[in-house]
Amino acid sequence: MKLHTLFNLISYPSIDLRSPQEFKKGTIPNSINIPILNDDEYRQVGTVYKLEGKKSAIDLGHNFVSGKVRHTRIKSWINYINNNENCFIYCYRGGLRSQIAFAWISQNGLYPHVLKGGYKKYRNSVINLHERYENYEGEWIILGGYTGSGKTRLLENFEDSINLESIANHRGSAFGKTVLPQPSQVNFESLVTQEYLKRNHNTILLEDESRLIGKTKLPGQWYDKMQISDLVVLDTEIEQRSLNIFNEYVRDPIDMGINAMELCKDYLGALKKIKKRLGGNHYDTIKTILNNAFINSDKMLHLKWIKTLLAKYYDKMYDYKLNIRKENIIFRGNENDCKIFLMNLKNNIK
Repeated sequence: MKLHTLFNLISYPSIDLRSPQEFKKGTIPNSINIPILNDDEYRQVGTVYKLEGKKSAIDLGHNFVSGKVRHTRIKSWINYINNNENCFIYCYRGGLRSQIAFAWISQNGLYPHVLKGGYKKYRNSVINLHERYENYEGEWIILGGYTGSGKTRLLENFEDSINLESIANHRGSAFGKTVLPQPSQVNFESLVTQEYLKRNHNTILLEDESRLIGKTKLPGQWYDKMQISDLVVLDTEIEQRSLNIFNEYVRDPIDMGINAMELCKDYLGALKKIKKRLGGNHYDTIKTILNNAFINSDKMLHLKWIKTLLAKYYDKMYDYKLNIRKENIIFRGNENDCKIFLMNLKNNIK
């Protein structure tokens, strides 16, 4: 599938005719799930297909979707198609489910496009795109910097930036869990692909990330492409970084109504996950300060445990990563200097 075709697929609205469980595992962006068979019906039809053959399975499917049920499902499809221009329909392989749905819809004077090859063809196209980093077009610029530097905020100034953490619903560290669930791995890859294809491929700006963002993994060769791309490093003093993290990880969640002690429990759990790499003494110190900070609602104690965690763990890890890629660094400076540099760089890249 060519890139412009893939771009159209993820840009247009569509109806995923597959069962809800199939939809949950992975779908095309901008799709709505209006299944021709629900999970139980699909399971039973599949069993009959294996045991008795295609005709018996089709007969059972028609038995499930008949009368009022059939009328309701057709009405749902028609209403969505009428309200969403360029809407197309698809099932897994573009087979019977798509063909039957199209036949029923066309009886009402509508003729939506049916995705040839179905979801399987789309999914293979996404996999193929990310198979080799040479497939990625244009110039990639990576914005690096120590934890809490304000990289995400800086990238928000640029239309051609891609916020991978936002797509993953995770802030990229052991403490990065958000209130929203992370997408499935397959859907994460689709959403990254969508954002990539929407951008002007002359220049794409990305925040420096690990291969894993929470439980989601960067697709294919995406991480490898980032590792060989030019790197701009945002330098921010540790006091400001500690304050940034306090605001984002402590103050803001509590202001949004999250219980402080539940947040404390989550962060103690996250801290325990890195205990071995952090070291027992540092772990015990930070754990005590963190716990007291939440119990006493003490901002200064919060800043203390955050600053200690940065100095003893996150900064050391990033120093190691940065040293490996020191030849890739094309600029480093404070927020304003980096912003000006990136603006000038984008203007000069053809």
